[in-house]
Amino acid sequence: MIRLSKEYLSLHYEKWDAVKDDIEKLYDERDKEAIRLMEIAINDYTKLLEYGGKEINERTGKSKYILLPLNGDERFSFIKDRIRSHYAHIQLDALYEETKKKAARLAVMKK
Repeated sequence: MIRLSKEYLSLHYEKWDAVKDDIEKLYDERDKEAIRLMEIAINDYTKLLEYGGKEINERTGKSKYILLPLNGDERFSFIKDRIRSHYAHIQLDALYEETKKKAARLAVMKK
């Protein structure tokens, strides 16, 4: 079973919470700074996933990130491929929220 540091996870969530409204506003203004901030947020989210580790999916035999939510691979690919779209921001926000819930669920299951 994985061991997750609540403090480490909180740092990632707080960092996202601090920039997500700014990114939203920049997308609304069609400011290219939104793309730069999204690239940083995507990199941070990747670090969060890597921190949680990987496991082998018994059904497919493929390795997957433990903290990645349902359909996370496809959704994260969408975000990276369509970073210029406002919908990439919406999806990244949803992934952060679902990852937070999944991490909490895993922590409870560990106890």
